Amino acid sequence: MTTRSFATSSGRSSDRHRPLTIVLHWLSAAAVLGAFAVAWSRAASDETSTRAALMVVHQTAGLLVLALLLLRVGARIATLSTAPRHDLPWAMHAASMGGHLLLYGLLLAMPLIGWSLANAHGHGVRLPGMFTLPDLVGADPDLAETLESWHVGLSWVLAAAVAAHAAAAAFHHVVRRDGVLRSMLPAWGSRPMAESGAAGQRYAEQSKGWS
Repeated sequence: MTTRSFATSSGRSSDRHRPLTIVLHWLSAAAVLGAFAVAWSRAASDETSTRAALMVVHQTAGLLVLALLLLRVGARIATLSTAPRHDLPWAMHAASMGGHLLLYGLLLAMPLIGWSLANAHGHGVRLPGMFTLPDLVGADPDLAETLESWHVGLSWVLAAAVAAHAAAAAFHHVVRRDGVLRSMLPAWGSRPMAESGAAGQRYAEQSKGWS
C-alpha cells in the first residue's frame, strides 16, 4: 500500500501540492496563530490604548484569515485534479475530510462572527489605512453579548481543531511516514517521497486491515 505519485505535466496528481496551495496554507496558519496571540495579549492588558490597538490588529488578522480562506477554497477547486492522492484507509480518509470541513467552517465562521460582534457593539470594522467595511448587523447590546459568547466558545473549538490537525500531520510524518505532511511543506522543507522508506511501507501494509 504505497502513495501514488504522478507527473503534474500529465494533468494528474503529484506527490506535492501546488506552490500556491502551500503558500496559502502556511499564511493561513500564521494568520490564525497571530489572531490567537493578539487576542490573548489583549486579554492580559489593562491599558485602554493598548487594548484598542490590539483589537485593530486582531480584526485585521481575522479579515486576513477570511480572505485567505476564500483564496484557498478557490485554489483547491482549481487544482483538484492535480492534488496529491494519498492511499489511506477509508477511516483516515473520512477523518481527514471531516477535519478539513470543520476547519474550513470555523475559519469562515470566526471572522464573520467577530465582524458582526464589532458591529453589534456599535463599531465599524476598518481596514488599516483604507476604508470601513459595511456593517453586517446593527448595534444591539443583547446580540453583542450572544455573539461574544459564540466567538469565545468557537475560538476554543478552533484551537482544538488546529491542535488535532497538527497532531494528525505529525502522526502521518513520524508513524506512517506516508508523505502527507511533506506534500504541504515548502520545497526546501520536504524530501522525495521515495525517502519514506521501508518502515513506512510496512506500516501501510499493516494498515490494510483498517479499510
